[in-house]
Amino acid sequence: MYRALWLLGSVLADAGLLASPWLHSSSTHAYLAVLSTHALASAMATEFCIGHVPRELLGRRFFLRLLLFNFAFIAPMLGAIGMAYVLHITLGREHRRSAKLQHASMALPEYDVQGPPAQRSAQGSIRSRLDSSVPDAVRMQSLLTLQAVPQRVANPILENLLGDSTDDIRMVAFGMLDAEEKKINGSIALEMDALARANSQEQRHSSLRKLAELHWELVYASLASGELRDHILATAQGYIQEALALPLPKHSGLLYLQARIMMGQGRLEQAQDLFQQALHAGHPAVSVYPYLGEIAYLQREFAVVTEYMRLLAQLRAAKKSGQTVDYWLHRGTDADAHAHKHPNHI
Repeated sequence: MYRALWLLGSVLADAGLLASPWLHSSSTHAYLAVLSTHALASAMATEFCIGHVPRELLGRRFFLRLLLFNFAFIAPMLGAIGMAYVLHITLGREHRRSAKLQHASMALPEYDVQGPPAQRSAQGSIRSRLDSSVPDAVRMQSLLTLQAVPQRVANPILENLLGDSTDDIRMVAFGMLDAEEKKINGSIALEMDALARANSQEQRHSSLRKLAELHWELVYASLASGELRDHILATAQGYIQEALALPLPKHSGLLYLQARIMMGQGRLEQAQDLFQQALHAGHPAVSVYPYLGEIAYLQREFAVVTEYMRLLAQLRAAKKSGQTVDYWLHRGTDADAHAHKHPNHI
C-alpha cells in the first residue's frame, strides 16, 4: 500500500510543475528547480514500479532502474501513469495464468493387481550381444535396444561400455548416459526456478518434493556413484526435511521417498520407521511391504521377511514380486501357481 504513495506523489509533483509559474520563467533557478523536481518525481515512479517487478527480473537492478527512470522522465506525469498501467496489465495477466496453474489434488488410479505382466527385455541376451567378441554391427544394434530397457538396468551396462575398445560403441554409450543425465538436470533447473517463484506454502512444498524426487532419480537410474552419490542423496534428504518442516500435513509419498533415500544411505532403522509412518499416513501397503521385507532380510530377521511375504500374498502383489513371494512361502506346486494366477475373487 505504501508504494502506491510513491506513484501518487510522482503524479502530484509533475502536476504541480505543470501548473507552476516556473515553466514560464527563463531564469536558471527556475530551470534547475523544474529539472530537479521532475527528476525526483521520476525516481518516485521508478521505485513504485521496482516494487512490483517479479524477482527473477531483478538480476540487473541498476539497468532496470535506469530504463524505468528514462520512461518516466521523458513524459512528465504521463510516463509514470503509462508505466503503472502497463505494469497493471502485465501483472494481471500473470496472476490469471498463475491461477490456472494452481496445484490440485487428484484421485490416484485404482491399483490393478492383476494387470498384464511387464514385458522385460532379455538383459542377459543383450549383455552377451555386447561382448567384445561379437561383430561391431551386432553390438551397435544391441546397444541401441537398451533405449527400451529401464534406465536403472540399462545405465550400469552403458557405464561398462565407456571403456570399450571400439570408439563408436564408447561414444554412443557416453551419449546415451549424458542425454539422460542432462534431461534430469534440466528438470532440476526448471524446478529450482519454480521454487524461487513459489508464493505459497503449497507451491513451495510441491517444488521441494519434486526436487527431492529428481535428485533421487539420479541415484536410482545409476547416474551417480561414490562421493557424488552420497552428496546427491544428502541433497535430496535436505529438500525433504525442508518440505516436512513446512506447516502442512505430512504427505505419505514424501515419507515413503525419504525412507527409500534412507535405505540408499544405509540407515536401515530410520528407513524402517519412516516406512511405518508412510503406512500410517495412508501409503499403499503393497508398495511398502517389499521394502520392509528387504530391510528385515538385511537385518537377518528371516521370520519377519516371511511375514511380510505372507502379507503381500494376501494383497495379491504385483506379478513382478510374485516369484519372491512364492519362494519365501514355499509355493512351488502347480496348484499353488494356478491359485496365485487366478485368485478367488476374480
